[in-house]
Amino acid sequence: MRHDETILEKLQNGEFKLRKSEQKVANWVMENAGETTALNITTIAQKIGVSEPTIVRFCRAVGCKGYQEFKIKFAEDLALGKINESIDIKVDDTTEAVKDKVAQFARAAISNVDREIDSAQLELATQALMDANRVIVCGFGASNCTAFDSFHKLFRMTPKVGYHPDMHMSAMAVGSLQPNDAIIAISNSGKSEALISLCKLARSNGAKVITITDPDSPVDQTASIRLNIKKQVDTGLFVPMAHRLKQLTIIDFLVYNYARLNEQDAQQRLQKTKTALTDLKQQHSII
Repeated sequence: MRHDETILEKLQNGEFKLRKSEQKVANWVMENAGETTALNITTIAQKIGVSEPTIVRFCRAVGCKGYQEFKIKFAEDLALGKINESIDIKVDDTTEAVKDKVAQFARAAISNVDREIDSAQLELATQALMDANRVIVCGFGASNCTAFDSFHKLFRMTPKVGYHPDMHMSAMAVGSLQPNDAIIAISNSGKSEALISLCKLARSNGAKVITITDPDSPVDQTASIRLNIKKQVDTGLFVPMAHRLKQLTIIDFLVYNYARLNEQDAQQRLQKTKTALTDLKQQHSII
């Protein structure tokens, strides 16, 4: 993984040459990191007591073309978990403010997920999918939703992928895997005892274990191939599930890398599924 030094870290280390008025902006940003990306330039100027051009000069001093680019880069830092894992939603926020804060949080999460995934591991995962006769996607609890969506994405490209919402059926499916088959194990915390058991079962059968989980977690310890991201620790009231968006983006990496290497088969498969759905909709007047 690549962890570049963030704007916040550079500000804290005094690495930028700032004028007195710009340093005033920097001090406010360092003290209010979680609030910075959710506010427009006018509001921030009023809170700090400086002019909008001063904020623009500050943004340029830290390597950005303007305030919008600064917000995006600063939000990316937020997504890496180096500033804050939650968003500052208050009970007296307007609906517009809630929309803006949640959207900023989600955009930030997605914008950095490519930095967290090792391309070599992605290539290994793609090859494992190509070599396998069967691939079982597993996830329990909240990760069950992600597992099903992942199965849906992959099943559009290849019929070798399976998914079972029932834990016992999952165990039966994983227990029948053969060498070179694979399991895709999805877990936010990486502590699911049921998933750990299935991963160990898969390994005992010679199957590969592709994990999308928290690094160094118990699930991670069972992995053959790792597409891991740091877990979302805070799951309180005002924390959107941006982590799930990151997991699904990782699945997209796998899906489209597989499709790239199996373009003809994947295209034929996709066309057949689309045709089947079109016929079904016409027969039953499904909109």
